[in-house]
Amino acid sequence: MLRRLALLGMLGLTACNSDGDDDTTPTKGTVQGTLQPFQAGSAAASAPSSLSAFFSLPNAKNLGRSVSRALAARGVWRTGIPSKPLTEQSSLLPGEIIVRFDTPDLSAEEAVAQARIDGYHVVHQAYLSDTLHLLRYEVSQPQAMASGGSNVRALTQAEHVRVLQRVQAVQGVQYAESNVRVRPLAVPNDPLYSRQWHYTNMNLPAAWDLGTGSESIIIAVLDTGITKHPDLDSRMLTGVDLISDPNAAGDGNGVDANPTDEGKDLPNGGSSYHGTHVAGTIGAASNNGVGLSGVTWKGRNILPVRVLGTKGGTLADIVAGMTWASGGNVPGVTPNANRARVINMSLGGNGSPSQSLQDTVNQAVSRGSIFVVAAGNENTNASSSFPCNMNNVICVGAVRFTGKRASYSNYGANVDIMATGGQTSEDRNGDGFPDGVLSTLPNSSNQPSYEYYQGTSMATPHVAGIVALMLAQNPALTSQEVEDILKDTADTTSKCSEGCGAGLVDAYAAVLRAKGGGDPTKPPKLAISTTQLAFTGTNSQVLSVRNNGGGTLAVSVSVSGANASAVSVSSNTLSIAAYKSASLTVNVNPGSLAPGSYVAQLDLTGAAGAGTAQVLVKFRVGASEDKDAVIAFAYLDAAGEVQIDDDGIGTVSAADGFSYSTKLPGREYLVLASIDDTGEGEYFDDGDRVGFWRDTTEVETVEVTNGKTTSDISFTLVPYKSDEDPQPDTTIGKACTTGSDCGPGGLCITSSTFPGGYCTEDCLSSSCPSGTACYSTSSGANAYCFLSCTPPAGGGQGSCRSGYECSDDGSGGGACLPPE
Repeated sequence: MLRRLALLGMLGLTACNSDGDDDTTPTKGTVQGTLQPFQAGSAAASAPSSLSAFFSLPNAKNLGRSVSRALAARGVWRTGIPSKPLTEQSSLLPGEIIVRFDTPDLSAEEAVAQARIDGYHVVHQAYLSDTLHLLRYEVSQPQAMASGGSNVRALTQAEHVRVLQRVQAVQGVQYAESNVRVRPLAVPNDPLYSRQWHYTNMNLPAAWDLGTGSESIIIAVLDTGITKHPDLDSRMLTGVDLISDPNAAGDGNGVDANPTDEGKDLPNGGSSYHGTHVAGTIGAASNNGVGLSGVTWKGRNILPVRVLGTKGGTLADIVAGMTWASGGNVPGVTPNANRARVINMSLGGNGSPSQSLQDTVNQAVSRGSIFVVAAGNENTNASSSFPCNMNNVICVGAVRFTGKRASYSNYGANVDIMATGGQTSEDRNGDGFPDGVLSTLPNSSNQPSYEYYQGTSMATPHVAGIVALMLAQNPALTSQEVEDILKDTADTTSKCSEGCGAGLVDAYAAVLRAKGGGDPTKPPKLAISTTQLAFTGTNSQVLSVRNNGGGTLAVSVSVSGANASAVSVSSNTLSIAAYKSASLTVNVNPGSLAPGSYVAQLDLTGAAGAGTAQVLVKFRVGASEDKDAVIAFAYLDAAGEVQIDDDGIGTVSAADGFSYSTKLPGREYLVLASIDDTGEGEYFDDGDRVGFWRDTTEVETVEVTNGKTTSDISFTLVPYKSDEDPQPDTTIGKACTTGSDCGPGGLCITSSTFPGGYCTEDCLSSSCPSGTACYSTSSGANAYCFLSCTPPAGGGQGSCRSGYECSDDGSGGGACLPPE
């Protein structure tokens, strides 16, 4: 597959500024904007740029065909992990079988005798009831015993399956089943959960301790429909396709009972599969050892309502979808048997809301539905964006990792609450991945995968899921009561002068309030929004420190490690009211440190046993200038092929802050850009940063008018990873004696404090594999990957291997470490 633009002739873009709409060139229009390249705060310093100009292909037609094939095959270049569907990581305990006998009250000896099978040694492990017994089967090795070795060995998984089948056939055995490891539910065991930073930012892990949802609370997703996905299939109810125009539906007919997303909704013929991404945030199947997690975990209660097709959506179809989802009557359509309490609308338009739209909302709310809607992605006041500017809706804006408004998010008095929508041009937690929202999505081959998107469309389903968690605790809540609770419990550190509503949603505080809790007499409890911050050069970030308990939480803050002198905080003490948050500004000033990557650690201690937490601070010194980017303006010719003329290809200088201005003949264009991060002299390839206007969530065309200037065509560039690259299995946390036991790039910790050895990887300047996280050493001079885990109530081993315990990291997760 061709994904590249080869370098042959030299062209440049003219830098200029224009304050107005008029252009002095009547036969061309001007397009201006700024690219926002992804900055990996933890990455090693990049190599000096060898690109001083952009070289175009000599044959624009051939280039156009190559790009056309790439766009058609891939739909849209996206960044995402894993590139292939994850398979379930088995929690089977080989050899351990639960057996139910017909005869009650068997002794251990009688149970073993009755369930014995030839060739295997049987050990009685436990009584489970008067008829249930836990037995362990091992392979008998008489020859090994004769030579002085062990007379038994453990079963392999394949042997376990065969033994289980034989035990099931034993006379007097009612049934037999495998024993599997069961983990606590407060934090899911999905391997990609460690990449979902956006949940911790909203205090969701603590909310899951209160409840993970209810099957009786139906959540409708009014969007592009749904696709098959193993992380979604078990959560989906039978939905509906309410797109009335067959030409816009893309499935050859109009309204029907099949809400499948047909794709091809992007200007280049590609597919966003927007509804699948939104649905995954609301309710990807969680704690199943596969993929990632949703805000809600339980039941078949997500209702797909397809109202957006290949040509977007119409007001009429959206009104019909709102009516049907909320239990109203839509003539000619089978009534909805699963009335939605929560309706997610990650869609919208510009202008004042129509009366029919507002009437529909009012009627639906009177039936008990709650609308959660997106503020929009135009970086403008939401007063001109519907449905955000309507009454009786909860309008959601988007924040980035720092908790501050994302660059694209609409704002203003109509915004009620903020949620994490991501900013894919950044990596402020230093995990090596874009700070986007990771959720379910098909890849270019229509195989289930997981991708990063950004937008208020991604923020909205977070709130919809949290509202569902609230209703699971108190189904009697009205729409207004839910809105009031969300606002009253919000993290006010995310408020902004331009209008960010009440601040960032606090899932724990909101669900607790819905449950009737929030007892101020309970003891304080320390929590933090992230365990890792990343910086480049002299910079600052804000850490949200929370009191997930009653009373007043007193917190002391210090910096430790070999490089502690380069890190400072705005205060060494914090006082936080019950169920509220406080902001702690973290500053990095490397001073005279030599170029390189460094680490330090924040230590937070709550008074009177309120808990402790550590935050890894990674920073880079002496980063070289970024490479220049290339930008291309593509258009469709009469035959529907993508063409790129010489005028539409050029360089965007890093030295000029990635601002560009170029003149083009008037027509509609697709705008795409890339940075040659691999140094191969090629673009749009694995490892390069790639971007589209408007972004990879909403690929749009730009209308260029002769004699006019089109401004602010700005977008982000994110690391591109092809679908063909496999997601490697991790050895982190496994026993070892040498580094070779831990795979390529692996390290083996063999000190006496790590019994049996511990496989890890250095994460000072690279990312950790899925299912693991980066933590600093006690000296604060290095950082390594450790296996993630769910801290059990009261502490203990949890899912960690023998000899290790799951240590709470203060953000709702944990790491497998030796006992203190």
